[in-house]
Amino acid sequence: MMATIKDVARRDGVIPSTVSRTLKDNPSISKETKAKVRAAMDELGYVPNSAAQMLATGLTHSLGFVLPPLTDRENISQPFYMEIITAINEEASSNSQVVSIATDALLEELVKQVELMYRQKRADGFIILYSETNDPVKDYLLKEKVPFVVVGAAVDNNDKVTYIDNDNKELGQEAVNFLRAKGHQKIGFVTDDLFGQVGQEHYQGYIEATNEFNLETYPELVFSSRVIDSLIESLQSYQLTALIVKDDLIALRFIHWLNNQGIRIPEDYAIISFNNSIFAEIMHPFLTTL
Repeated sequence: MMATIKDVARRDGVIPSTVSRTLKDNPSISKETKAKVRAAMDELGYVPNSAAQMLATGLTHSLGFVLPPLTDRENISQPFYMEIITAINEEASSNSQVVSIATDALLEELVKQVELMYRQKRADGFIILYSETNDPVKDYLLKEKVPFVVVGAAVDNNDKVTYIDNDNKELGQEAVNFLRAKGHQKIGFVTDDLFGQVGQEHYQGYIEATNEFNLETYPELVFSSRVIDSLIESLQSYQLTALIVKDDLIALRFIHWLNNQGIRIPEDYAIISFNNSIFAEIMHPFLTTL
């Protein structure tokens, strides 16, 4: 038989309302009393009735996690998403919250999922793991006054939106500084996407750092099967000694392709990338990553 609030109150010698206030972390209850009540809960294996709590507070104690539009397998393969989902889930669990995930290939369908999650009381707020201009998900949450944060670069000046992001431009500068300290003067930048926000910020940092140290700056080298001949020509004509790659997954594929061309890493090119993911540890030799 499951323990009730009355059982906890009886075990701790307090009235049931004290247990209820402890569950709500009410400041009228002293820290000492809260500690005793929580110890009694643990001892009895008491689990709060989430349905009753939701009726009383209007809160579900659930978070909605919105993945970016997954338009291809490579997006799904990025370990960054699994790492951040794991971290958020652990933090939510430690605060007695659960996480629900919304994902789709199209933004138009993604916003429908978010609307449904909120209307069905499956999330009190949302974490959006991408940053897009004219985002219908963000527009809906703003209109409905639903709390949310965006993990990514600020793409507007809306002071109602909280953005959380790395300084990607600084990371691009750090990559150049690292390679320059190793004696490299001819450093290129490899990407598979000329329009992605994060990659463009990395490239801007690359440009600023190469200009600062009077190093030659090169156009972005696009690693794609559609322009592979152009990439080969650029690598040969620029006579580069080091390459900065957009992220670890692209670096893994790029190094595999280089090896098939008879190009050795790190003997022929030094390579550094971004994201500090598990891919960097499974490669041989290990990949340097920020």
